[in-house]
Parts: sequence; C-alpha cells; structure tokens
Amino acid sequence: MAPRAEKMELEFNNGTGGLIASLQQMLEFISGRIPSGADAEDILFRSKVIITELLTNAIKHAGKGTTLFEIESSACLSIRKTDKGAPLYLVTDNDHPAGSGSNNKKLISADPLNALFAIRENENRVRFTSEESSMDDFLSVEQVMEHFGLLIIARSSDEFTYTYHNDTGSNVFSVSLNWYAEN
Repeated sequence: MAPRAEKMELEFNNGTGGLIASLQQMLEFISGRIPSGADAEDILFRSKVIITELLTNAIKHAGKGTTLFEIESSACLSIRKTDKGAPLYLVTDNDHPAGSGSNNKKLISADPLNALFAIRENENRVRFTSEESSMDDFLSVEQVMEHFGLLIIARSSDEFTYTYHNDTGSNVFSVSLNWYAEN
C-alpha cells in the first residue's frame, strides 16, 4: 500500500544562518513519513546529502532573497528547490541541442570514479545521470569541482532534473527517491 501523500513547504533565506535548522526541519518531515519496510537509514542519508547540496546551491547561486523547498511524500519521496537565480547554462547552451539521440547527452563532469551527464530533454529541461567513468572521461579539476554538487545529487537520487521557467524566471531542481530499492 502506498503511503498517504503529504507535502511540506519551507522558505529558505539564501544565507548560511538558517542552513542547519532548515535541513533539520526537512529531515524531520521525511523521517516521519518513511513507509514501513523501506530502508529508513538509507533514505535519510541520501535525503540529507541531497538537501545539503540544494541548500548550499541556494546560498551560492540563487542570489539574495529566498528559495522555496517543497517535499512531498507519496509513492516516492520528491524534493523540489525553486529559486530566481540565473539560469543554469546547460539550458542556454546552443551547442547542446534538445531532442532524442546521442547529441543530447553531454558530459559535464568526470573524475576517476564517476561521470555526470546532462541530457537535454527540451529547451528548458535537463535530466542528470551518473555513470561509472573511465580515465578517458576524466575532466580538469576545475570542471569536476564546479559541478561536484550536481554529481552528488545525481548519485544519491533515483531521478534528478533541472527546469528553467522563462515565464517566471525560476530555476527548479527536482529530485526523486524511491522508497524501496529497485532490483
């Protein structure tokens, strides 16, 4: 039986002052909604890593003001961060065409262990995937560090997307975690 859908919203002031309290509040919400039989320790660990990265992303890139966090507990766990910072260059990159085929999968970060790819689904949406990498994929330290937070989120989640909304000037990072491990 799927858990009952519940949602929380948290408005985060884009500064370091409320980072720990915001993280704790979101983790407490998640903790109380993990269905029986799910690996609570794994869900909480991955949630903590993801939320920490999204909070620090808000501090670094969203500018002054606030960032909205929405967490929904239903058939899966959804974490969404919405801010008004500058759009992520991956949706404004004309060399990264949208559509199907291998041209829409772009390597954006790689270290000796992991490669992070952005798959452009349309002109305003990118899906991130992570794969084990080889030394052939290895990029410069600067490129690895610039996108290390995105790599962490991609490795910790079951699905991770970024959408830029032209009409509102909003960046939306959406993350999903399955309650139960898929075999």
